[in-house]
Amino acid sequence: MIKQDQRLKILLIGGTGTISASITALLSEMDTVELSVMNRGNKPLPANVKQIICDVHDHAQMEKLLTKESFDIVCNFLIYHPDEAKQQIDLFKHKIKQYIFISTVVTYNHEDAVMIDEAHDQGNLHSLYGREKAACETLFLQAYKEEGFPVTIVRPSQTYGYDRIPLSVKGKSCWSVIERILHDKPVIIHGDGKSTWHCTHTDDFAHNFIQLINNERAIGQAFHNIHPTVVNWDIIYHHLYDYLNKAPQIVHIASDTLALSNAYDLRSSILGDKQYSNVFDITKIQQTIPDCRYAIDIQEGIHRYFTYMKEHPEKQLHDEAFDQWCDHVIDRYANFCEQIKGTF
Repeated sequence: MIKQDQRLKILLIGGTGTISASITALLSEMDTVELSVMNRGNKPLPANVKQIICDVHDHAQMEKLLTKESFDIVCNFLIYHPDEAKQQIDLFKHKIKQYIFISTVVTYNHEDAVMIDEAHDQGNLHSLYGREKAACETLFLQAYKEEGFPVTIVRPSQTYGYDRIPLSVKGKSCWSVIERILHDKPVIIHGDGKSTWHCTHTDDFAHNFIQLINNERAIGQAFHNIHPTVVNWDIIYHHLYDYLNKAPQIVHIASDTLALSNAYDLRSSILGDKQYSNVFDITKIQQTIPDCRYAIDIQEGIHRYFTYMKEHPEKQLHDEAFDQWCDHVIDRYANFCEQIKGTF
């Protein structure tokens, strides 16, 4: 844990995304933390945070910039491929106290269990993203076992906040769905809308995450950092409709059917993740950190989303391509249902 009598130099690689921005904000307020953030420099940071501008997927550039730097803790939010994990191990081994890798529950084989803890088998059948994150985990844990590389793995489910909320099928941004609701146009939900979902607000995620930093019990371990409340997709959307004072207009389309799309990679997002009714165990993180908290439910999270979007109207962008795609899919699906009605 971050102690009052111990100064830590922490590097966040990323630091301004949905998951990491709240972590940056919390750490920047701590007197005992000297915080640096490495990214492309496209978003503002708190005044007392050191900015290191770098394309974090350019390993040579990163290595050059970090030659004269030293850190106690490194947290990387932007690793997606095994070769990147290998490069990070080579760059930081024997130099730091802890390396935190942000993975995902999409790594799991969801097919053979409903209740899932951190020891569950990995190997997602439908998501290359999940399989590559799992391969990264394997490299980090191998380095821990063979070389003492001090890794901690954190597996979120969906973490949302700022300009993002949990949605089934969306376009370039979440506003693509909100705009359809506001214009009284139907929206698409995969399956029958009853598959379960865990969604964690970024502020809750950050509160728990920072307690894993400099935590000796977390080294060599993987943790779920996930809101324990289970909802389903219809519940989420009905809360949206209630907030907007609109009558629900929802079209349920089978996940297998949506996965046939050429316009959007719904095979990964729906078949590889959202179609499953899984419940994720958070016992391990509760037993490892002193103050595990999940205070923001989905209704409060939706309220915070709309508050943010009202303050940032520039993010309320119309997505014409998605709007036309939805109209087309819903029309074709309605015609199909009409054709088979009463024929079986």
